[in-house]
Amino acid sequence: MVVLMVAGGAAIVPISLFDPVRPMPASIAAEMAEAPFRGDHYHALFATAVVLFHFTLLFNLAADHISHKYKQVGASTL
Repeated sequence: MVVLMVAGGAAIVPISLFDPVRPMPASIAAEMAEAPFRGDHYHALFATAVVLFHFTLLFNLAADHISHKYKQVGASTL
């Protein structure tokens, strides 16, 4: 819920870079209670969560690959 409050919580398409938006986790948190069980809205929220999971997994794998590529070995490591 903190993400919803910090980001502005506006469920609109932003025109400017400074317009308020609603991030994916905030949309899931705000709308899950209103979605009817096994309805289209319910499945759309779960699809949003799957997309968010895949983005997070992709970024974590990329960061892990980059950190292993530039890993220091020897006496100069921290």
